[in-house]
Amino acid sequence: MFFAPPNGAHVHDESTHPTIHDLFNNLSMNNYVKVAALTEVPPGSSKLVEVNRVRVALFNLDGAIYAIEDVCTHDGGPLVEGDIVNGCQVQCPRHGARFDIRTGAALSFPAFEPTNVYAVQVRDGDIWIESPQ
Repeated sequence: MFFAPPNGAHVHDESTHPTIHDLFNNLSMNNYVKVAALTEVPPGSSKLVEVNRVRVALFNLDGAIYAIEDVCTHDGGPLVEGDIVNGCQVQCPRHGARFDIRTGAALSFPAFEPTNVYAVQVRDGDIWIESPQ
């Protein structure tokens, strides 16, 4: 077993070595893609973005940002064009199916399958979402 002498044979320079916090942030951001500025999605609104050929609807519910796949699982309708109802649901403009914006769960017929959801991080005024695969 080898021990470094206490005289500083192993130098640790804080300016060149990342901290555990930096390593965690870089690792956690590897699967995320910057999609919009936070100012582009004011409270009560939505915005369509596309990542890896997947349409994603961003919603701002009282300052919390959510990202769901922009597809009604009933017939492929654009959820981003739907109305936000009951504070956390989006109603498909085509046939009225409702989805929970926070979980993607289908809440009413004619849809019964959930839509995909993507994790969101807001960093330095930008919205980052988990990259759709």
